[in-house]
Amino acid sequence: MTILPTRGGARLYRPYEPDVGGGWDAVVIGSGMGGMCCAAALSRFGRRVLLLEQHYVPGGYTHMFARRGFHWDVGVHALGEMGEGELPRRMLDWLTDGSVRMVPLGDPYDRFLYPDGFEIDFPSTKQAFRAVLAERFPEQAENIAAYFRCVGKGARGAHIYFLLKSLPRWMDVAGSRVASWLGRDWWGTTTEQVLDEVGIEGRLRNVLSAQWGYFGSVPRASSFAMQALVHCHFGNGAYFPQGGSKSLAEGLLAPVLDAGGDVRTKAPVERILIEGGRAVGVRMADGSEVRADWVISAAGARNTVDRLLPAPERDAPWAGRVRSIGDSPSYLCLNLGFEGDIAAAGASPANLWLMSNWDLDQSEWNVEDPASIPHILYVSFPSLKDPDHDPGPTRRHTGECVTFIPWEAVRRWENTDIRTREEGYEAFKRDITERLLACLRERLPGVMDLLVHHELSTPLTAEYFVHASRGAIYGLEATPERFTCRDLRPRTPIPRLLMTGVDSASIGVISAMASGMLTASVLEKRAYTKMV
Repeated sequence: MTILPTRGGARLYRPYEPDVGGGWDAVVIGSGMGGMCCAAALSRFGRRVLLLEQHYVPGGYTHMFARRGFHWDVGVHALGEMGEGELPRRMLDWLTDGSVRMVPLGDPYDRFLYPDGFEIDFPSTKQAFRAVLAERFPEQAENIAAYFRCVGKGARGAHIYFLLKSLPRWMDVAGSRVASWLGRDWWGTTTEQVLDEVGIEGRLRNVLSAQWGYFGSVPRASSFAMQALVHCHFGNGAYFPQGGSKSLAEGLLAPVLDAGGDVRTKAPVERILIEGGRAVGVRMADGSEVRADWVISAAGARNTVDRLLPAPERDAPWAGRVRSIGDSPSYLCLNLGFEGDIAAAGASPANLWLMSNWDLDQSEWNVEDPASIPHILYVSFPSLKDPDHDPGPTRRHTGECVTFIPWEAVRRWENTDIRTREEGYEAFKRDITERLLACLRERLPGVMDLLVHHELSTPLTAEYFVHASRGAIYGLEATPERFTCRDLRPRTPIPRLLMTGVDSASIGVISAMASGMLTASVLEKRAYTKMV
């Protein structure tokens, strides 16, 4: 059962029918965080927006589902920069009219458990974090200081980077050249290069880059600017939306309806309509057409160029450059249901990162090797994060365990029906589930003694429900090639066709929100005033 976003008990959406009408200022394809934020921003300025979602519920990775009385958040685990007065918090409050309340995860917000008993907690302030590092690695104090000087420079340059993305391409190119003359291109530099340059050694290399799981690329491949943004994003700790992640969808969809817009589900778009060289609307899978002044794809850059563009636009050079960028890792999630006092057994609102080795180059678990164990397990307990959660008399709680696997491990079933997949797929899921459970029982024995339910989702699940390419939770890979691609931006070469979402900005829930705002600013310049 999916938990539906509502307002006052009434649904904020309806299934698609061909009579949606016309006169739309914009049609937005996809209702993930980027699409919802773009639609909400335009709606707050009085624009009429039609939001189309192929799934039967809007929200993308903000939606929730339930089994046997347990409720899980699909993709929201920790949001940074949600303290009073911080810019992303101000943006969210404006988009949702202050309806989404954010709850801090506490101190620490992330805990890392390495092999050989090495553990380190990430405190909820920048000052405390650096103090912990200085205490644990005193011999590298000067190198740590040099590293965070690079972090500051990389993060500060991001503001200009994102602003330029929303401007016409020639201004982006010219501005980027000026920026490169004035300082280093941190987007084109890998995290590994910076670690080498400032002399970070030993276990500290792993600790400083430990949060690579929040964007999916290990240090040898990741853009350092992305790593720097993660440090700054969680510089004042992490937060969780009160009421669960569906509250984000509720807060963002309401302004769309209030402005005379509409949200339609079960609305797969077959093609973007191009006439006279410009986007004029969309053709739906049922053959009906919807016309609008602007078309905004929040379906992901790869889906846009591979699935939605008509020929010959699909074969244009800019589309090929987007297509050449690799996907972020495929992921799987084991959803857990507990009965009992999991807090007393060792669980907390803080996210747990369970590392099985110190290998900085391993990005995926080799599930084809039956003797292998996951290199990284991200474990979260959403029911402990949400003050609205009622555990009931049996003290029901939920957990989620995420890791990355190669797409090739499930490729053989990619064209099968989700409702009738063969026994081989089910056997694969059972094997993976038992191996994950064995790891969790070893690392968290007290908590796992209270387990009463579990359910595994694979990369095929993400591909089916949110059309994630190859089950990639983070869209395109966070490499220098991705962030230096001039074609990943809100404005496309096709007039009146825009893109939004993480692929046209950086990675994560708040980045998707910022991308929605940047895309909205192309139509409505007043949106810039909400981003400062």
